[in-house]
Amino acid sequence: MNKNKKILSLIIASTIFSSVLTFQLSNAQIQSPESDINSTSIAAVIIITKDKEGNTVFSPQLTTIKQDEEILIKNNDTVKHSFINGKNPKDPMAGKIFDSGQILPKESAEYLADNADPGNYTFYTTTNPNVTGQLSILQK
Repeated sequence: MNKNKKILSLIIASTIFSSVLTFQLSNAQIQSPESDINSTSIAAVIIITKDKEGNTVFSPQLTTIKQDEEILIKNNDTVKHSFINGKNPKDPMAGKIFDSGQILPKESAEYLADNADPGNYTFYTTTNPNVTGQLSILQK
């Protein structure tokens, strides 16, 4: 009888496990990284972070993509930042090509280079306009 109880217990446990697994799988929402209808694949990532001395930096300092490619800008800092074309806020072209708006700490923004001609673009953050990087856009 002891053997039958063990077998019955295993059958019940197996049935419960199978039911729970089936329920979880049927209710799972699977999203691919590109689930957005207008989504494009990310060609490069720029991270806003701190260097060894604690200074805010864009990493990498120079990023190269082609026209119509997309960049992910990740803010790994503890304060909000932005990703704006131009040498600084006084540059007459500042924000005319790209302006992410404020990127909260640990959040990100994307820029699709579909409105820029091939060339080199300096960018900065409004939190500290002395923090700059360079985006090189090549012809597609």
